[in-house]
Amino acid sequence: MEHNNRIYKHRIKIRSIGLLLLLSGIILAYFYYGIEPQETIGGFLCGLGLSVLLISVAIKKSN
Repeated sequence: MEHNNRIYKHRIKIRSIGLLLLLSGIILAYFYYGIEPQETIGGFLCGLGLSVLLISVAIKKSN
């Protein structure tokens, strides 16, 4: 229960980290389109950022 409260208290920071990862992945994939290692890293960052963003939106306060 202690971890849930700590995550709930820092949900805005988690949301901003997810948004930052998502935007950095989009920018990296856009500027390095067609160059394979950077494009793959950009896609990974987009997926990671989107999943962290969805988790941060779905966090509910525990009783």
